[in-house]
Amino acid sequence: MTTLRGLVADDLFKFNSIVLEEFVEGYGILFYLSKMTENPALCQAAVAPDGRLIGVLVGTHAVNKNEKIQSENGPDLHPTCGHISMLAVASDYRRLGLGTCLMGHFMEIVERYSDWYVDLFVRQSNVSAIQLYKSLGFVEYRFLPMYYIDENGFELRMPLSRDVERMSLKGFSTNVYYFAYQVILNLIKQCLEYLKDRLSWYD
Repeated sequence: MTTLRGLVADDLFKFNSIVLEEFVEGYGILFYLSKMTENPALCQAAVAPDGRLIGVLVGTHAVNKNEKIQSENGPDLHPTCGHISMLAVASDYRRLGLGTCLMGHFMEIVERYSDWYVDLFVRQSNVSAIQLYKSLGFVEYRFLPMYYIDENGFELRMPLSRDVERMSLKGFSTNVYYFAYQVILNLIKQCLEYLKDRLSWYD
């Protein structure tokens, strides 16, 4: 039976087979250690019956000082949120509900913290992960052109029970950003094609 437990320092030398797979954004050991120190309850490991590490979730709890949420009974608030830095599952254990299980444990804890929402970043091409997150209640909050060195990304958010009016989703329109990006990209392509045709005349 697969068990969940807290991520420990020794695990950092065992999870290369997971975090080096496609679509998983890896970090340095110091990054993982800092997250494990800040919020150990939000860094979880899934272990197979044979003791093999088969899943990892690295998360944190923070105050978003770049945003404010309107308060009816007082000053506007900087919302607290749970952030998922990495979720990775071994390839031979995918589509078995392990990622959902790790996410569920994370959600329970940030709900206890009375956070407003949970967010994460994902590659645009990572369709299976986006589908998983949407099935859990996440929505595409922001389109992020070239967020990764070689690809666009999305910020996904899911309001928690404290955010009854889903105020944490206000302020951005993913579709507007995506549409503007596509328009600019098409214009650049047209300009390049035009220049290519013009230069070919001199060959």
